[in-house]
Formats: sequence, C-alpha cells, structure tokens
Amino acid sequence: MKFHLALVAALSFLLAGCGGTMQGVVRGEGTPVQIHYEQGIDRDTYRTNIDGESFAGQAVNAGATTGVGTVFGGGNTATVISSTTSGNFVAVLLGNRGSTMRCQMNYADSSGLTSLGGVGVCHHSDGRVIDITW
Repeated sequence: MKFHLALVAALSFLLAGCGGTMQGVVRGEGTPVQIHYEQGIDRDTYRTNIDGESFAGQAVNAGATTGVGTVFGGGNTATVISSTTSGNFVAVLLGNRGSTMRCQMNYADSSGLTSLGGVGVCHHSDGRVIDITW
C-alpha cells in the first residue's frame, strides 16, 4: 500500500505544472485559435485569447467516479478508495469582457494525461464553434 501511495505522489508531482498548446480553428472561418493548457492533478487550466478578449477556465473529468469500500482478508481490514476516469473532459472559460466558452474535450488517454493529445470542440457564447486538436 505504501508503494502505491508513493507512486501516486510521484506521478502527481510530475504532472503538476506540465503544459502545452492546443490548436484550434473557428469552424466556417478558418481563423486559428490557440488554447494553452496547464496539466493539474485533478483538473487542467485553459487560457486563450479570441478577438482581443482573454479567456481562462478549468477542465474537469466529466466521467470520473470515486468510491470508498472496505476490504476484508486474512484477518485484516482495509479501507480502499477507487476511482475511474473516462478521458472526457468539460471546460468552462470565462472572458474578461463577458463572453464565455464551453468545451467538450476527448483526451486520447482515458486517465486524463493532456500531453498525450486529443480532440475537442468549444462553443463560444456568440455562436461560433471552435474545433480543437492537440
């Protein structure tokens, strides 16, 4: 059990602060959009700039579940926390001029490692749709 906790702690440390850029295009216009991400332990942070408006927000795993249970065996009892993830993330970005964007992202890795790539679509509050890949 101690090994598993150490491994989780080490992976969490390595993932915190990893970042990169997603490439996007406004559907029907062809206008390029870059979304910068910062990989977090339990969520990602997204930032972009569209038409001079700065957007920032978070992406969370929409398919994540967590459960707590008790395991019995060999005269011992242990509490176990389990979680599952799907790689399906939802993000909400708020603009500094009142606009919003809601994104549905499908990470290539079901555990949510952003750096392994994915595809997604963002809906701007003005009706534009942005297709994303990374």
